[in-house]
Amino acid sequence: MPTNNIIDLNIDGIKKTQVRINGRDDSILELDLSDLNFSDRLEKGYQKLQDKIKSMSDIDVDDDNVSKQLKEIDKAMKETVDYIFDSNVSEVCCKSGTMFDMYEGTYRFERILDALIKLYSENIEDEYKKMKKRIKSTTDKYLPQDHKPKANKRKATSKKDE
Repeated sequence: MPTNNIIDLNIDGIKKTQVRINGRDDSILELDLSDLNFSDRLEKGYQKLQDKIKSMSDIDVDDDNVSKQLKEIDKAMKETVDYIFDSNVSEVCCKSGTMFDMYEGTYRFERILDALIKLYSENIEDEYKKMKKRIKSTTDKYLPQDHKPKANKRKATSKKDE
């Protein structure tokens, strides 16, 4: 089928941001920080992560399968973190150890979430400001001059008014 009548448009607008983890060139994430579906995945995924942490307390330490059970929990947590960010976050941020490794009283997955969520939040806030400015500049030119907000001008009072 001939394709010479096809018009190609690139309207995707997805810009992946590269994030270097711990200053290591072999630990670079590519994230779409403008992904508005992120918050929905975060809400669903975070509950799954909390459920996995709770399930660890159900493990019988005298069971011969403790190691296997912990590996299964870690695998599920890594899949969930990857789902939340729609990227290979666990591969890059957790090359060794587990998602439930502790450091200064915080699980590894929590440190990852805290650091990356901040990037999403900052980016979405910046994009919102740009959009608001663009909308204002576009709509202002269509407003009749008599509908534009007027600056507050205070009348000068004279001594007669007092």
